[in-house]
Amino acid sequence: MKAIIFDEFGGPDVLHEADVEVPQPGRGQVLVRVKAAGVNALDGKKRAGVLEAVFPTTFPAIPGAEVAGVVDALGEGVSDVQVGDEVLGWADTGSYAEYALATAVAPKPADLSWEEAAALPVASETAERVLDELGVTAGETVLMHGASGAVGTVAVQLAT
Repeated sequence: MKAIIFDEFGGPDVLHEADVEVPQPGRGQVLVRVKAAGVNALDGKKRAGVLEAVFPTTFPAIPGAEVAGVVDALGEGVSDVQVGDEVLGWADTGSYAEYALATAVAPKPADLSWEEAAALPVASETAERVLDELGVTAGETVLMHGASGAVGTVAVQLAT
């Protein structure tokens, strides 16, 4: 399969296309045929090597944490999705590729484009984490300033 990889830390210039083996799903994983990959600041920080203490890198590495696509194969023990399901989630193996492995996926809403779906995992996790850190509970009122971006939009929906 085709993938975007990097073999060393650096700027965008270390990224290049390569042919790599299609990964095979392990226990609890699904193989996703990638339709869209999220691109965010975390990818650049990992590529630059500044997050090695938190996210150790094995070269060659495929960047991309967010993925949206179609389930192509199931690993042992997977029963909540089926081959052919449209999903979004977190790529275990990097999403800048034709295929990615994922452990955490959710159904893709039919009215979302692939690109919109691929942008949800980081925004959703961030919104949920912030609301949890604030200890927001049912019945409370939350004031959110500037909730027009991805994180704010999801936070408003989660808080209602």
